[in-house]
Amino acid sequence: MKTKRFKGDTVIYFIFAVLCVALGVVLIPSITDLGQQILNVLIAVAILSYLFGYLAKKLKRTRQTIFILTAIEFGLLLLIALGLILSQFKVINIAGGCKILGLALALRGVVEMFRAYYHQSANNARYPLWQFVTNLVILVFGVYIFAKPFITDQQLILVAAVASFVCALIFVILGFSALSQDKKKK
Repeated sequence: MKTKRFKGDTVIYFIFAVLCVALGVVLIPSITDLGQQILNVLIAVAILSYLFGYLAKKLKRTRQTIFILTAIEFGLLLLIALGLILSQFKVINIAGGCKILGLALALRGVVEMFRAYYHQSANNARYPLWQFVTNLVILVFGVYIFAKPFITDQQLILVAAVASFVCALIFVILGFSALSQDKKKK
């Protein structure tokens, strides 16, 4: 299967590679102090993509009590994401990426546990045991990392920096492969 490409995609790959390297360098804590602010923005983007990519679709499919609980989860996570963005302007001070992840997991676990309860009481069909155990693990793990974070923000910043360098490497490889395909065509 041949993928369709446009003329300037080789240049775009290399531009993204340079941008990823620049982001990785800025994220290294010993070089700049922007790492925490960028981490907050990255967490906010991840939360917003979760909200509008997954949870909004789930909101459209649910009804009654689960709809209310999912809407509350949506609202709380939206407030957290807005708080993370506003922390860039020193309006609100929100820190602790691990705590935010724990809160998001705990909220998802609580909603899914209520979904299991209402599914069991409304239908005569049993809720799958593996799904119940998975929801319980998500809830317990979320509460645990919210109460006692085991990853510091500095470690999350380093992980984001390494991920940025890996993305830059992938873009360089894609750029060179696209460049070699262009040379073969000529």
